[in-house]
Amino acid sequence: MSNVLVIGGGSIAEKHIFNLIKLKYVVYSFTSNKNFLKDNKDIKKIKSINKVPDILFAIIANSTHKHLKFIETLAKRKIHIYCEKPIFYKKFNYLKLKNLLKKNNIHFFVGYQLLQDTKVKYIKEKLKKQIVKSFVANVGHNYEVWRKSKPRKESYYNKTSLGGGVIFELVHEINLIRNLIGDITEIKSFKSQFGKEKCELLAVSIIKTKNKILGTLYQDMYSKNLFRNLKIITNKFTYDIDFKKNIIFENEKRIFFKDNNSQINLLEKSICEFIKLIKEKKTNLVFYDAAVNDLKTCLSMHQK
Repeated sequence: MSNVLVIGGGSIAEKHIFNLIKLKYVVYSFTSNKNFLKDNKDIKKIKSINKVPDILFAIIANSTHKHLKFIETLAKRKIHIYCEKPIFYKKFNYLKLKNLLKKNNIHFFVGYQLLQDTKVKYIKEKLKKQIVKSFVANVGHNYEVWRKSKPRKESYYNKTSLGGGVIFELVHEINLIRNLIGDITEIKSFKSQFGKEKCELLAVSIIKTKNKILGTLYQDMYSKNLFRNLKIITNKFTYDIDFKKNIIFENEKRIFFKDNNSQINLLEKSICEFIKLIKEKKTNLVFYDAAVNDLKTCLSMHQK
């Protein structure tokens, strides 16, 4: 069974389709975007997700506010789910959905592809034998550059009410902090909108983890050039990870990573990890729990 369904018609859906074709899967595309890959003859476009026979798994890569509906529909059809982050943009019945996934033996995976980055894996291993004292995370990117599929005014990422805005869009850092430092127990956020924008373009947060480690998080969606870095100070080293330059500074020592950690390659690694879990035939909802915790943190950031 080599059929895969991709829901969505934006840049991330396009990257997933490219990788799936490369991995020799038959790709079915479901989107309301009539111009999406219109000249691509390697995909099968459908008008209903019920038209796809024998799906191995589905990728949900559409607007955040539509995720929940498709998760529920696919789970009832007993189709394994790879969902792009964030899982949703407001509270829902977390336990009810988890029970549905568990009842139908669904593998649920979330598109936190930065966890596949070799720098993150390197740091995670190093931190096992050290005590983290504090951290500083920074990420910025001009969303008009990275979201080119639709004009800004027509896109969900420009509307907090539809799951857009800097907190939801750049949730990777929340997930990284949770994975590398520990669960977040307290967060105080300051947010800014500019002009007539319908979402926050800037958020600065102070974070406390369950093991009482303090840190800060800076997120913006207007910087002209992408930057993403994470500094972690331990009892032995200061680690400074530069995701864009593919470098880690370990105190004064500079470590270059030759691996291809581009977004499209990390997405491929993430999909391969998901396929591996499916083949193990064990229901895995660890990513579901993580995604729910990240959503709760995002909602706390919006409330305060």
